[in-house]
Amino acid sequence: MYSSTTPALSSEQEPDRTVQDLARALRLEAEATESVRERLRGAESIGWESPAGRNFRAYLAERATTVAATAAYLREVALSLDAYGAALADARRDGVPG
Repeated sequence: MYSSTTPALSSEQEPDRTVQDLARALRLEAEATESVRERLRGAESIGWESPAGRNFRAYLAERATTVAATAAYLREVALSLDAYGAALADARRDGVPG
């Protein structure tokens, strides 16, 4: 079984702050993923003149597309977490127990 990578809440940290931290971490991962895509694009532009090289370039293009989609999904999740964190903060301000 895999252990959780999400830290447990400390008594000092509020749930909405934890969600904000996670959203920030996801944005950083999206940026890192995007840099991988840029490297793939760079390798794709090398003049691969053999049939195997052309196939490899097509493979790199597919991977770059998949990596770009992954970065977009990470950003989308970060936005969703922002909204969730805002809802948690609103609920706390309204006196709803977190």
